[in-house]
Amino acid sequence: MKQKHMQGLCALFLCGALLTPALAAEPAETEETDGPDLTWEELDERILAGSLNVRILDENIGSIEAIDYEMMEEQLRQQLNQIADAQWFLIQTGNSASASSLDETYSSLREVFDDIRDGDLQKDYADAVRQIEDGIHQVLAAGESLYINLVSMEASLEDGNRGLAALDRSLEELRLRRDLGQVSDQQVAALEQTRADTVSQLRTLETTIATYKSQLQVLIGEEPTGELTLGPLPEEAALEWTEPDYEADLAAAKEASWTLYNASLTLEDAEETWKDARRDYYGSYYRYQHDMAEHTWNAAQTTYESAVQDFETSFRTLYDSLADYEQVWENKQAALDYQQTVLNTTRTQYERGMVSHSALLTAEDDLAAAQSEAESAWRDLFNARNNYRLAVDYGILA
Repeated sequence: MKQKHMQGLCALFLCGALLTPALAAEPAETEETDGPDLTWEELDERILAGSLNVRILDENIGSIEAIDYEMMEEQLRQQLNQIADAQWFLIQTGNSASASSLDETYSSLREVFDDIRDGDLQKDYADAVRQIEDGIHQVLAAGESLYINLVSMEASLEDGNRGLAALDRSLEELRLRRDLGQVSDQQVAALEQTRADTVSQLRTLETTIATYKSQLQVLIGEEPTGELTLGPLPEEAALEWTEPDYEADLAAAKEASWTLYNASLTLEDAEETWKDARRDYYGSYYRYQHDMAEHTWNAAQTTYESAVQDFETSFRTLYDSLADYEQVWENKQAALDYQQTVLNTTRTQYERGMVSHSALLTAEDDLAAAQSEAESAWRDLFNARNNYRLAVDYGILA
């Protein structure tokens, strides 16, 4: 059976699941704890258990795997015999027209019967399962990306609030200087407007975070309230990470990729069409049909080669990014260590009366900023490694 038949099988499964409205399952009763509502380690399991889309896809896989091909073959055999008997009876009674009307039904059933005997139908259904499983992996990948983005946005919100606190200190100092006649009201008003703009941006960020959390809650089967406490991303020491092997990993990614596999099915269909056209039209009056099929076959080969090339290029880009993200993270770690020594020195100087309290607060802010940059660099590296894992294991390139 050609690829278009297999695609028809999947249309009901995938489209129905992916277009299902984002309804949340009934939230399960859980005991209140002081820990996070959701951690990275349990994310995939929660999505698999709670996502309505994933559950729909799982049921579709179950319906395919429940097929008894031997029983189906026997059932089709009986139907074919019944049609043949009916046609014979109609012919014997002089009703040849009615007998001929059953030819199309017989041919359709016979095609399915032959596909089962040849194993073609089993292969098509296996391909359908693979496509549905790829859909599940895509949902998991989307959930993981959403989780990482949320952790990053919450860190940005924390940085923004810290910046707002520093702005408040500057504003307080500026107002005192205004009272002493050192600065104008306009300078104070300008800083007050900056503060108002900052507060507005932070409120917008809070709204975005709540929206994304609602989306994540739907993925794990909870009511989308926008209130969800996330655990931190795993640290370097907690990860099982081995240095990537480009050639081996690329081969694994290409083998796992549904996109490339589907492209190969399209190529096979185009080749069959070309062979049929070469048999039916070469040297005939309708030679143009042969020429059209030849160009279509050439285009299909080029399209497949392009798909493979795009995949390999994207994978190479992802592979190369790992080393860069790692060196950036190591650099930020070194900068963090340096800022810690600066703070220690400043604190000692403050205790001895050598620097002001404002200088101490500035050193603390600088350390917090360095900490934030190091954590941001780690999130970038973690995200790149996670994307690499998705590529190697499931053939998914973000």
